[in-house]
Amino acid sequence: MTDLPDVLNILLFMDAEDAPIAELEAVAPGRLNAIAVPAQAFVDDAGMLPATTGLWKPRPWSTDLLPEQLEQVLRDTHLLVLTLPYPKRLLPRMPSLLWAHYLWAGISDLQHSDLWGGRVRLTSSRGYVDTTPIAEMVIAAALHFAKDLHVAVVQAVEGGMDASGYDLRLLAGRTMGVVGLGGIGLEVARLANAMGMRVVASRLSITERQPGENGVETLYPAADLHDMLAGCDYVTLTTALTDDTRDMIDDSAVAAMKDGAVLLNVGRGELIDERALKDGLRSGKVGGAYLDVYTDEWFRPPDPELLAHPRVLMTPHNSGHVDVVTSFAMDLLKRNIASFLAGDPLINEVDWARGY
Repeated sequence: MTDLPDVLNILLFMDAEDAPIAELEAVAPGRLNAIAVPAQAFVDDAGMLPATTGLWKPRPWSTDLLPEQLEQVLRDTHLLVLTLPYPKRLLPRMPSLLWAHYLWAGISDLQHSDLWGGRVRLTSSRGYVDTTPIAEMVIAAALHFAKDLHVAVVQAVEGGMDASGYDLRLLAGRTMGVVGLGGIGLEVARLANAMGMRVVASRLSITERQPGENGVETLYPAADLHDMLAGCDYVTLTTALTDDTRDMIDDSAVAAMKDGAVLLNVGRGELIDERALKDGLRSGKVGGAYLDVYTDEWFRPPDPELLAHPRVLMTPHNSGHVDVVTSFAMDLLKRNIASFLAGDPLINEVDWARGY
């Protein structure tokens, strides 16, 4: 391992008033120097990600640092802590950078950064951030479709009530399939069990079907995904986006699904071939879809057909945004900083061969 400097300089891409500077520096007093500056302050002609043509909208930011001071901060930084947005070009400007930590779960967001596959170590907050809020949203969306809650909204707008407009279904006894049994997937399983549902799941890291645990009846390898889909009334996507999982819900996967099954995507939009999904919705093969994410969401508006479809519920990638703030992602960062200083392995270090 590269010899570490006496003092590790940490740069957080966030507003100073929101940054836990003292909390981080307390991990190793005298060995850490943290500073918080909004990522927008560092933009150059390579641009920022996300673009402002999709879900991302500009947010106000400010800094008192001059351009030459900002570039010096980049040159001196050893640990970069970031989320979205971020400048696409960083490595040439950060010669001292040893490690970057992404405070969100899905590192596929960084594929447009030169941090992707680069010379520095990269870790994520996968399994430690927003697991319960996102899992609650999955169950809420399942209930939305099972209880025809959209009918109540439509009838209220139209000024009438008619019980014949409902097709109410019981969640208890139905099967929830979880594609990607990580932190969020395990929480979905826990809550689905509490609703009386049977739970099966898949995991990229196994090669053979095996008995599950933590409320999961059976655990399937990725190669058996279609077999799993055939028995699921609800299918939740929480897996990482990689070359192997991109468009995993395609024509063949839709064909393998149980007739009328509901798809719930809180992973990444690119897990689903949107054309295949629309075909499945038109035919009735797919009974409904909850989409907290959609393909190329940082670059374009959502597909108009999906947005307007009566059996599609879309939210703007906000399933984890709730009124109670948890610090699990920051706790993970602090643990990793201590490990980094001690020369120990880092939690959630990206394996570039598998893409997460």
